Amino acid sequence: MIAEAVPPSVLAMIRSFIGTICLFWMARKELKTPIDRKDRKWFFLIGMLAYFVTFQMVQLGIKLAGASTAALINSTNPVVITFLAGIILKEPLTVIKRVCLFLALLGTFIITQGASGSGEIMGILFMIISVLSFGFASIQMRRLTQKYAPILITFYGMLIGSLLSLPVGIYSSLREPVSLTPFVVLVLLYLGIMGSGVAQFTWTKALSELPASTCSLFYPLQAVFSAVLGAYLLGESFTVHFYLGLLLISADIPLNFWDTRRQFPEKA
Repeated sequence: MIAEAVPPSVLAMIRSFIGTICLFWMARKELKTPIDRKDRKWFFLIGMLAYFVTFQMVQLGIKLAGASTAALINSTNPVVITFLAGIILKEPLTVIKRVCLFLALLGTFIITQGASGSGEIMGILFMIISVLSFGFASIQMRRLTQKYAPILITFYGMLIGSLLSLPVGIYSSLREPVSLTPFVVLVLLYLGIMGSGVAQFTWTKALSELPASTCSLFYPLQAVFSAVLGAYLLGESFTVHFYLGLLLISADIPLNFWDTRRQFPEKA
């Protein structure tokens, strides 16, 4: 819908800047906190990967593969985050988490088998790149939340991502038409405030409270909501492969909830 009115790079740039403004208001009390020189590279890396590369790849993936398929591929974040959390953060990989990882991988494999045309395949490829970049960034977020407030990490990351997206967005707007109708503006405001501001802050906050691997396994909820909204608002139709993949990946939700309550009864 909005992908036809605004080029992906321009959309990513606009939602980043709106999100930055929203986060600035939320983080204003924490901005006096000094950032150690040795940590500045990690703030930059988070901004580049989580809020520039990921945003750009997600918008391209949605345009080429469709919102529902893109969300379903995005639900494989648990695979990357859990794998990296085990290597970098030394987080334990329980039996239940192993089962969830297997279901996520199997569901993703099934959904990609139903892809048709080079455009959709490229869209899936862009989404895989976004998953890899956001997964590594989330691990670094988890490390920094032990030292800095989650809202501060999110704000600086979004600010860096916005600045990096500026030249790409401007270049794209000069090459492709941009149609800013009142409806499109409302959608952009929603994406910037809720999708880029509030959602990203709550994600960083969750990482400060629970292991990265546990947080990541709630990602399949995106696929469920996107499938329902994609069918209702966009009239998207789904193949048998999509439904099978959705079923397998969505099974992660109750399993992960049960495993989280078992490990962290005071936080679940």
